[in-house]
Amino acid sequence: MYSKSVVYKFTSFTSAKIAAGHCTEYLSKYVVKLEMSSLTITVSKESEVSISANFDDINLLKKFDNIISTLVSELRDAFDFREKNKSSVCVFNYQKETAVDTVKLN
Repeated sequence: MYSKSVVYKFTSFTSAKIAAGHCTEYLSKYVVKLEMSSLTITVSKESEVSISANFDDINLLKKFDNIISTLVSELRDAFDFREKNKSSVCVFNYQKETAVDTVKLN
């Protein structure tokens, strides 16, 4: 599994919340298109927005890199922030299954 992680440090918590909403709206439409294994977007009380996406295919991660670049350009037009960006190979990932396999009708 391949992973992309970015952290954006904003000048205020309000800016981080607004940016996180934009990131969520922008990136959620690519979950199915890029066959993401997972996408996590968080906001910390230190005004940081963290985005982590996992892929089974390196080529899909590379496509996500281009999408993130476009997103960052849009964010830079509206906000001041610092960016940390890294790609990596996932060596361990645990996620509790959240899907429901069956539905009972009464």
